[in-house]
Amino acid sequence: MENNKEVFPQKESINNLLNKKDLEYHLSEFSKKREEKGSSEIIIPCLRLLREQTEILKEPTLVIQLYQEEFLCGQHMVMEERAKRFKANPIRAIKGMGIMNKTAKNMEKFMNENEEKINPVVKNRVFRFLGRHADYKGNYKKSENYYRKGLSYFDSSTKVEERFNRLEFMGFLSYSLIKQSKEKGIGLAKQTLRDFDQSLEGKWLKENDYYTWAVWKSGIEIRTAKYIKKTKNIKYKQLAKDFLADAGNILQMPDGNKEIFRLRLDELNIVKNQIKKG
Repeated sequence: MENNKEVFPQKESINNLLNKKDLEYHLSEFSKKREEKGSSEIIIPCLRLLREQTEILKEPTLVIQLYQEEFLCGQHMVMEERAKRFKANPIRAIKGMGIMNKTAKNMEKFMNENEEKINPVVKNRVFRFLGRHADYKGNYKKSENYYRKGLSYFDSSTKVEERFNRLEFMGFLSYSLIKQSKEKGIGLAKQTLRDFDQSLEGKWLKENDYYTWAVWKSGIEIRTAKYIKKTKNIKYKQLAKDFLADAGNILQMPDGNKEIFRLRLDELNIVKNQIKKG
């Protein structure tokens, strides 16, 4: 992160933003930069300034998207610290969880107050974030309900550029079911992974946004394998190994770039090491 001054817009420039096009551009840029390890604390103050601008311009869809980006920054703080084998910073993880708590609450409140003014795709993706927040709190029945709400919208869509979101929702739903010890969760995970490879929306996503396709698919594989390892379910031992092998294979961009997946690769290595230890 040595080039932060070049990478991130200065607060002064954000304060001077006055139009929707500028806001959309910076939202897009921050959504890329938040994937860089250690970037969350730098990005969050900028996201909040941008959100002030969107509220002034009365752009509720952008407001929701900025809440979503801030939530992801907080989640990454937690994930990054949990992925460290040594010198983990528990205080940073606690701060990240606090950001997720506050952002999820404010996001849901804002959505309920402005529901009719928000783009339906963005509005229904809110359930993905509320579901993940419930997962982190250990409330898997609640997260299941959130995921089903969002999934109902994307399942019914006939537009592939909307429908691909169902893959992420199905992956998280399978996790909620698995964590509730429901056998059908494993089956849903397996079906969802097949859909990533074989369905129209899966093929479309892979072709148009390989990064997202690989992150979403590998996330299902890593989470499921981790659960199988934790519960020591011999029935699915080989399945867990197969999932991790596939995750390792797909976490590389077509041009050979692996570092863009560093956060996910760190997760993968932790679970691999746990399985090796037996």
